Amino acid sequence: MPYGDIIIQAESTQFRVNRDILARHSSVFQDMFLLPQPPNEETVDGCHIVHLSDSATDVHLLLAAFYDPYHHKVKRPVKLIACMLRLGNKYEVACFKEDAVSRIHHDLPTRLVNWDRRCATGHLDKIEPTGGVLVDLLNLAYETGIYTSIPALAFRCLHVYSLERLFDGIERADGSRATIPDSTKVVLALALERIQLFQRTNFAWLKEDDIIPCSSCKSRTKCAKEQALMVRIECLDRKVDLSYTLDTWSKAGQGKLVNHLCCACEEEEAKGMYDAERKKAWNLLPTFFGLPAWAELKDAD
Repeated sequence: MPYGDIIIQAESTQFRVNRDILARHSSVFQDMFLLPQPPNEETVDGCHIVHLSDSATDVHLLLAAFYDPYHHKVKRPVKLIACMLRLGNKYEVACFKEDAVSRIHHDLPTRLVNWDRRCATGHLDKIEPTGGVLVDLLNLAYETGIYTSIPALAFRCLHVYSLERLFDGIERADGSRATIPDSTKVVLALALERIQLFQRTNFAWLKEDDIIPCSSCKSRTKCAKEQALMVRIECLDRKVDLSYTLDTWSKAGQGKLVNHLCCACEEEEAKGMYDAERKKAWNLLPTFFGLPAWAELKDAD
């Protein structure tokens, strides 16, 4: 196989590559290389030059993935994922687009059980967790039509950062800022209001004295006190903590609910009520962000 038999130029940067490798991955490059070359075309060391309109950074990432597809086998940086989506579409590199989309779908799921396994930990499994990554991914999801991951992704943005920080931009490792457009700022601000209203409405059961303490409570005075001082204050009276929207019962209750209610109140009433409202919140999650319900929500073609 010949080595470095064509020059790819993006901006002022030239890459000497093997046309067979590019043609193997991309039908666009394959068709491009089949076209006859003009007799007086510019060459470098006898290699024809193909000019691309893409940035040198994106082309470098694309070519690196062609030559070393397993370099980022476990986690890929968001810049590479963005490049794989944009250029994967443009140059018809199906495997790149599929890889990028599958990583986003994996880390930002559509099912609550998968949220519990992944997002609830605060970690990303398939994407490198660099500074500003959530904002960059949110912008990318809107740009490329990965709408099914926007609810989980946008919620994580609101959970991790205040609106003020999101509006100012999140600093990346290189000192630049990941910012969101005004249209997305409006979506997030309205979503936060809807989530807060949902929590206040759906935690109203905490005000009912016949739920906690429950009928079989063994420590009515203690549980009644904890209900008033801990549960109501945490969930209703203060600024709403988004942790109570989708956190599991055990995580939401650490040091607050679980440790201060008797077993009967916790198991017979509180946990069941909390879990039911949590599932309801997940079912409504896309609508908080102005999207269709899960059953109708689809990615762009």
